[in-house]
Formats: sequence, C-alpha cells, structure tokens
Amino acid sequence: MVLVPARRSDRVLILCFIAADILMVPLVFLFTFWLRTSVLGGALPPFHDTFHNYASTIPVVVLLWVCVFAFSGLYKPRRFGSYMGDLAQVLMALVKVAIALMAASYLVKRDYSRFILLLFMLLAVPASLAARALARSIGNLIAPARDKPRILVVGAGEIARNVIRSLRRLPGQTPELVGVLVAKEGEPGMEEVLGVPVLGDVGLMNELLRQSGVDEVFFAAPDLPRSRILSIISEESSGLVHFRLATDLFSVATTETDIDNVARVPIIEVGPGGLSLAQRTAKRFVDITLSLLLLLFALPLMLLITLLLALTTRGSPLFTQKRVGLRGKVFTLVKFRTMKPEAAEYEVAPLSPDDKRVTSIGRLLRRTSLDELPQLFNVLQGSMSLVGPRPEMPFIVEEYESWQRHRLNVKPGLTGLWQIMGRKDLPLHENIEYDFFYIRNQSLMLDFAIMLRTLSSIVLGRGAY
Repeated sequence: MVLVPARRSDRVLILCFIAADILMVPLVFLFTFWLRTSVLGGALPPFHDTFHNYASTIPVVVLLWVCVFAFSGLYKPRRFGSYMGDLAQVLMALVKVAIALMAASYLVKRDYSRFILLLFMLLAVPASLAARALARSIGNLIAPARDKPRILVVGAGEIARNVIRSLRRLPGQTPELVGVLVAKEGEPGMEEVLGVPVLGDVGLMNELLRQSGVDEVFFAAPDLPRSRILSIISEESSGLVHFRLATDLFSVATTETDIDNVARVPIIEVGPGGLSLAQRTAKRFVDITLSLLLLLFALPLMLLITLLLALTTRGSPLFTQKRVGLRGKVFTLVKFRTMKPEAAEYEVAPLSPDDKRVTSIGRLLRRTSLDELPQLFNVLQGSMSLVGPRPEMPFIVEEYESWQRHRLNVKPGLTGLWQIMGRKDLPLHENIEYDFFYIRNQSLMLDFAIMLRTLSSIVLGRGAY
C-alpha cells in the first residue's frame, strides 16, 4: 500500500518532482531531435523520418517515465539524500525507461532511431538531476517554514551525538529534534544530549509516537537488542513514521533502501513495507510466468527424480507438510522426500551433511535444492510466491512474538533473503530478522536480485544439508 505522506512539505515535494519530469521530458526530447537533425545531420547518415512521428510518442514517453520513476522510488521524499544517491537511482530508472520504450516500439511495430533513443537517454541524465534539484528548491520554498520534520533519537552515545550534530548541519530546513531516548529501560542519568532533552528510556517509544507527532526515528544505539528494534518498528502501524538505523543491523543494499551519509555512519531507512495493487499484480504475474516456464523445463527431471525415489525409497516420493502462509492461512507444502520414512513429520531439519536420517538420493536433492521443485505447484496455486519468507510450521508460529507475526503479512516464498545470506548457516532468530527486512523493503527489483543470488547459492551448495 502506498501511503500519502503526512507532512504537507512531503506532498508538495512529490508533486514538484512529478511536474518537473512532465515538463522536462518533452524539452529534452525536442532538444534531442534538433541536435540529431540540425547539428549532427551532416556527420551522420541521412535521417528521413518526420518530426510528427516522434512528437506523437511524447505522451507515451512521459507516461512510461513517470511510472518507472514512481516504481523506482524517485518520487519518495529523501530528506537526507545525496547527489550520488540520486545519480545511481536515476541511472537505474533510465535503463528501465529505455527497455520499456523499446518494448513499446516492438509492440506497435514501429522502428524508431536507436541513435535518437541513446542520445535522449544520455541527455536525460543531467537534465533529470537538474530538474530534481530545481524541484527540490521550489518545494522547499512552497512548504511552510513551520512544517519541519520532528525527529526522535534513540541512544546517547557517540553515534547518537554524531547524528545530532549532522542533523543540525543539514542545508535548508533544520529538523526539530523532539528528544532523546536512552537505550536501556530504567537507565538513570543525563538530562540532555548536546542540548536535546532526554525524555526517558526506549520503553516510552510507542507512547511518544502516538502523542508527540514524531515523523522520524533514528536508532543510534548499537547495544539496543535487535528484537527490541524490530518490535518497535512492527508496532508502528500507521506507516507514516520513517525509521532510520545508524548501526550495521540491516547492512543490505537494495534499490528500495536509502543509504545516506549522515553523521559519517551509514543511515539506512527501513521501508514502510507493503506493495501497491499494481506491484502485487506484477509480482503475481511474474510468479505465474516464471513458475510455468520452470515447470516446463524441469518436468522431465522431476519425472526422473520421482522414478528414482519410487525405486530406492520406501513410501511416497512426495513429502507433504502443513505450513502457515499469508495471513495465517494453513496450506499443504509439497517437496520431494529426502528423509527416511521413519523420520517424524515435523522432525528437526538436518544440520550437517552426514545426518543419518537423509537418504543417499535425498542428500543430493537437498544439496542442489532440487527437492524444492514441487513447490512450483504451490506457487502456481497461489499459496506461495517465488520470493518471500520461508513458510513456517504451525506449532512454531504459535510461539511467535508480535513482531515476528509480521512474517505472515506476505506470501511465503520458494527462496528469500535468508537463503541467499546464509541459508541454514544462520540461526533461526537471524533468519526471521532477514525476513522482516525483506517485508519492510520488498520490491520487484529486490525479488529479481534474490532469485539471481539464489542460483549462485545453489551452485555453491552453501548452507544446504
């Protein structure tokens, strides 16, 4: 779900970004056509296409541009962004725009000049950065001076002090520092940190978020337990508070994660979580398309594995088990059988390659992850997705804390962030934290990155027993 920003300055800034692109794209296109025909015409092969044929595509280009930039997060207000951060995001978005334009050209069966497209994209890079800078300046002029971001800092050590100093040095509007919360509950001591009042300990967080109109929270306390941070973030349900981490807890760079340079330490914004209707539709389309293609290519191999298991293993070649999916709905997960039939249904998973419960063929299947292939049918059926948290067993879900139950807000996946970061080499509590990070920052680009990394993890056999 895409939430409307709470502050008027954020809404104004987003509208300024969109308006700047809508005006900038036609201007860059006109300049590109003039440059090709009037300036470079003599040095290049003759160009016979008419201006009208290209001008008629401008509305389509503008629409694709705005859609791609929106999906790439370029219309989100980044108050602590940098020029290099904008440049990286714009370059990635322009690659997507170019691909979308070529696809649209193919669909309408029109052959447009590839040189004009290349020239347009090259000119669009500095033009887009300049348009965004101008839009940001205009937005800051329009937004009222009283509409400052209200910031709460968690921590009282050196990292927190660096964050406070850097926030005060930010250009433009200086944010309002509401106060500081010390990391340890019941911790006595200081009344202020660099002039910012200490309001109490982290146990007051939820009450302060409800009553004081805090817009952003900076976690700058390395000794604050990870589960406590995750619990605080998960309990804030409005989606209007920005959470930023000045520690290395979530040092995973994705296209949906803003990594800024405040206080000379990485400042990582934890995304609001949730996909828009269009993104959910696109994700489901990708799930259906890729799972069908994978099944088409893997079907002969799956039949061979079924035959080998039927000949060498007692019991059914397929293993089924109840798992918990989206919104707590229980479904039947299907895998190839890799353990001996006498092993209990909810037996602890093998923790070493020499586990005696695993059959000889099962050991190969687990190491190559081929035992997961039948789950493609779960993906087609809709109970799973290609990428997401691993589906958990019902008796484990019953023991979840409140923040852990947020794993159930998305469909479980065939692969996920946990698998590519270490698979079974990571302890359970860290697996859940990676899943939580994925849920808060999910995007189609992150899904594709995870799928690509999954292939390398399978080839290396890392963490698979």
